[in-house]
Amino acid sequence: MASVFTLDISGTLLAVLFGVTIFYLGLNMWWFFIAILIDFLILSSLATHAKEDSKALLKGYEKTRSWKNVVANGLVPVAVVIVYFLFENLLGVSVLHAEIIVFAFVASVAAITADKFASEFGVLGAQEPKDLITRKRVKKGISGGVTWFGTLMGLAASFLIGLSVFALGAQVVVFVVVVVAGVLGNAVDSLLGHFEEKGIGNKYTSNLLCSVAGALFCAAVLYVLPVSLLV
Repeated sequence: MASVFTLDISGTLLAVLFGVTIFYLGLNMWWFFIAILIDFLILSSLATHAKEDSKALLKGYEKTRSWKNVVANGLVPVAVVIVYFLFENLLGVSVLHAEIIVFAFVASVAAITADKFASEFGVLGAQEPKDLITRKRVKKGISGGVTWFGTLMGLAASFLIGLSVFALGAQVVVFVVVVVAGVLGNAVDSLLGHFEEKGIGNKYTSNLLCSVAGALFCAAVLYVLPVSLLV
């Protein structure tokens, strides 16, 4: 299991706890939430193992992930599920339409998957990365560095996760918003990476805010759209 999903014991235990929480609080949508997170685990594992010998020499490379990674990548999706439970089961009033909450969940996962692909595959390209803020060239593996190849891979990852919304009967506009939200979340992570190198924050806080940005952007955009455009 560890060789497939790259989680150590602490990460695996916390991931199981998150999974149980989603199972109980996800109500009728628990299967969908779990399926999306499994997709993330599989895709992120594939990205991590891609030419890992080459990446092992780079700064910040991690072959296995601990509970910190699980919190950084999984806390926001779990929080969205809790919001879904509160509005659907306890409050009884969908102030935020249930569909929007579910799609925000997908967007949060699309964002962290996009970041994972951009980071893991971006360093494998021939192009030297540039700091997203200063536009100066930086060494591969440095937080905040971006490449066109990495960005395109992030878009591909967001696209793959975004396809899941069609399983719920969502319309194309929802798919587009989710994909854009994933790419935006990845960009936020890269922006925060610039400050990581200055001692402000770390990769875990950047990952966390990456997923926050994806979820909030998706929810905000879909909230102003007519419900008829969602499903």
